[in-house]
Amino acid sequence: MKKSFLFISILFLINNVYSQSLLWKITGNGLKTPSYLYGTIHIQDKRVFSFDTTVTNAFNSCDAFAMEILLSKVKPETLKKATIMKKGSLKELMSEDDYKLVAKVFHEKTGANILLYDKMKPFFLSSQIEQADMPKDMDEALDLYFYKLAEKQGKSTFGVEKFEQQVAAIDKVSLKDQIKMLIDAVKDTSKDDFSELLNAYLNFNLNKLMELTSKDTTLPGNFAEAFLINRNKVMAKSIKKLTKKHKIFVAVGAAHLPGDKGVIKLLRDYGFTVEPVKFKFNYKS
Repeated sequence: MKKSFLFISILFLINNVYSQSLLWKITGNGLKTPSYLYGTIHIQDKRVFSFDTTVTNAFNSCDAFAMEILLSKVKPETLKKATIMKKGSLKELMSEDDYKLVAKVFHEKTGANILLYDKMKPFFLSSQIEQADMPKDMDEALDLYFYKLAEKQGKSTFGVEKFEQQVAAIDKVSLKDQIKMLIDAVKDTSKDDFSELLNAYLNFNLNKLMELTSKDTTLPGNFAEAFLINRNKVMAKSIKKLTKKHKIFVAVGAAHLPGDKGVIKLLRDYGFTVEPVKFKFNYKS
């Protein structure tokens, strides 16, 4: 389903207490000044950039910025190695009919020949196909926008997890399950899922997001633990350390924020006060 990869970026394990905002103020536990936590979505649609000055003011008040990983610090050869399968190829992992379908749709959406990506892990191909259908109003996705703005303002920049940790989470999803996700992404031609999920995000309606994604059967059973829960622990631990040294604005995928095993709860368990900060999106239509 098209909602699979938006699901990765937006939502998991949500309950009502986390439905007020995407912006959260971190205080207490010995902090002299507040830091901020913001739930992002990795798309270039201009609507998610239309937050009011509440978010901008929070960002500008901080002397440091953190996101999930700083790809600018990752060597190109390391990045390339992480996306390549150690054994096998796409053609070997799929039936002839499925391979032809994936090759056809991949070329239509990206303009590239699948032969150039035959050794790439299916997860990354799925992501490329999903992103190809989304609006490209802005020059970069929301998290990268914040990163470039932080660099422009001379802020210190950090990653709350290491690139190798994120890759390890992806690799815990078997190639068989990754192939299934790839074929599902190719076969799903509906655009309604994206519109509903985006509208829910813009309206801070996390309960609606839960409703839209709870019936999604395209994600493997171990996905939540591998890609969200385990990484949440790493992120929360990093944020704890960073807030002790910096007044920092942390931007991570909104999926990592809510729930009993989410970053907000984990920060509260560390002794921080984490409170929602209300703001509005100015562009919704």
